Amino acid sequence: MLYAGAMRRRTSLRFPSEGGFSLIELLVVLAIIAIMSAVLLPRLSDYIRMYRIRAAMQQVASDISAARMRAISKNVNLGVLFAIVANDRYQIVIEDDLDPTAASPPYPTHWRTVAAESWTDLQSLPAQVGPVQFLPYRIQFDSPANCPAVPGGGTAPDTWGLRLGRLGGACGLNIASCGGVPSSIPALTNYIDVNGSQAAVCLWQPDTNMRRWVSINSGGRVQSQP
Repeated sequence: MLYAGAMRRRTSLRFPSEGGFSLIELLVVLAIIAIMSAVLLPRLSDYIRMYRIRAAMQQVASDISAARMRAISKNVNLGVLFAIVANDRYQIVIEDDLDPTAASPPYPTHWRTVAAESWTDLQSLPAQVGPVQFLPYRIQFDSPANCPAVPGGGTAPDTWGLRLGRLGGACGLNIASCGGVPSSIPALTNYIDVNGSQAAVCLWQPDTNMRRWVSINSGGRVQSQP
C-alpha cells in the first residue's frame, strides 16, 4: 500500500495537469484582434495624416517668424525673404550683402539695393541663403483660394515670396512699395496671397484633401489655423 501510494505521488509529479488555450479560444482572440485592427488602423492612419499637415503648418509659421527675427536682429536694409521655390519646399534668404568688402569669387558683385542684387549671386553665398526646407511627406503648398477661411485670404495667389524688414514688417514681392524683385529669378510658382494688410499661405494634403493655412499681417505677426 505504501508503495502504491508513493507511485501515485510520483506519477502525479511526473505528469502534471496541462493548462493553456484551446484552439477555439485562440481563434476567438485572433478574430477580436482582426476586428480591432480593421476599426483602429484607418483611424490611426487619419491621425498620422492630420499630424503631418499640422506639423507642416507649424513648421512654416515657425520659419516665417524666424525669418522676421533674423531681419530685425541683422537690421537689414533690403530684407529677408521667405521664398517658396517649389510646391513642397522653401528657403530663407538674407538679401543684404553681408560681405561688401570681398573682391573675388564667390562674391562676384556687391549690391546696396534690391534692383542691384542677383538671385544667382545670392545662391552662391551660403552665409545668406539658408538650406532648402522640405514640407513633411505628402504635404504641399496650394492656392490660398482653396483656403477660404484664412484671414485676408481666399483669393488667387499673387507672389512666391514675402519680404521681412528690420522693423518686423512683411510685404509681398508683388507690391510695388515692397522694394521690387531681385534679378535673375528662375520661374517660380506663386503660392502666397497678398490681400490688403494680410498675406496667406495654404498647405494641402492630397491624400485626405485636408488643408491648413498660415496668415501673416503687414506687421509680420504670424497666425496659424487653430
